[in-house]
Amino acid sequence: MSSGNEVEPLVRSSFAVKDTYTRDDGSTEYSVVYDSGSRAAFKSLFEKLSPLGFTPRLSGTAENATLLVAPSVKPSTVARTPIFLLLISAVAIVATGWGVGIIYNQADGGNVILTGAGFVLGVTAVLVARDLARRVLARRRGGVPLLQYYIPNIPLFVSLPVLYFLPTFGSISFTRSPSLNRDSLFDFYFVGAVAGVVVALSVALIGAQNAIVYVASQGATLSSNPSVLQTMALMLGGNSLTAPTPAGDVALFSPVEIAAWIGFIISFFSLVPAALLDGGRMSTLALGERGSRITTMVTALLMLVIDVPNYWVMFLLIFLLAAIQPSNETLDSVTALSRSRKLLFMAAMVLVFLCIPIPQTFLTRPI
Repeated sequence: MSSGNEVEPLVRSSFAVKDTYTRDDGSTEYSVVYDSGSRAAFKSLFEKLSPLGFTPRLSGTAENATLLVAPSVKPSTVARTPIFLLLISAVAIVATGWGVGIIYNQADGGNVILTGAGFVLGVTAVLVARDLARRVLARRRGGVPLLQYYIPNIPLFVSLPVLYFLPTFGSISFTRSPSLNRDSLFDFYFVGAVAGVVVALSVALIGAQNAIVYVASQGATLSSNPSVLQTMALMLGGNSLTAPTPAGDVALFSPVEIAAWIGFIISFFSLVPAALLDGGRMSTLALGERGSRITTMVTALLMLVIDVPNYWVMFLLIFLLAAIQPSNETLDSVTALSRSRKLLFMAAMVLVFLCIPIPQTFLTRPI
């Protein structure tokens, strides 16, 4: 760590300092002037101080801003709980793939392992894309460590179309150290969620090449509800959900297309503006805590009236997570979220409607 003597010249070159106060712990407080250039000035100061072993924090209000410069503190070691939940989710994904392989082997023949592997790879691709996009962005923004808490589901036991093949609800993400500012934190949640949607769409386009197969009807089947984006992917692949089915047969999604369907559901869960979900974090940054509480309550109520009882588990998750107040900690807590990020939040809410499974009263597809 460099000497604190190098810090003050850097601070004064970035901000107009009104007063200073040195604490006993080695940190220094600066009463600074906040203006339109302070956002960029703070980012530049952060980049200069980090290599020296110091971290700046800007707090207060625009009229009474305080800059605290303190020695950097390493985040705590990784907890075991995220690893445990990841392993359970991985087992659930593989188990679901095996079940899909058996079901399709009985319906249409084919190798159980290869059929299940297509499903597993498709779902895994969506989850890995979300995680990788966040880690790449975090590394570019100063190496902010991440924690991912995956939420496993128990698939193949609950005979609800939205939950039957769903091995996981995705993950809840946390930063183990503060982000630079509100824009940086928003980008962290937005990029991961959008990456999941993009990969789910890619999987849907791949699966659309043989998305619908016709097999002899063997009794009752579950029904899937493709989202608007998946319906578009099917149409681009030459499949129509309204095409007539041969007499005595049923039309089934291929395992890869089911993986895409699951990918869109996970993306939908991630984007809804509720509680600790990515959409809820973005909602807090864009609308404030009060606005986020309203969107959480509205989302929970919608879960109770859309395709009941498909989303009752999701309602319970939102209800439980709402009791935990999300921590949107940033080094710069004075600068508001930029207008461009607020527009991106609106785009994310559009993606919610594009990813949500179309209600069963409008469209169903046997799987």
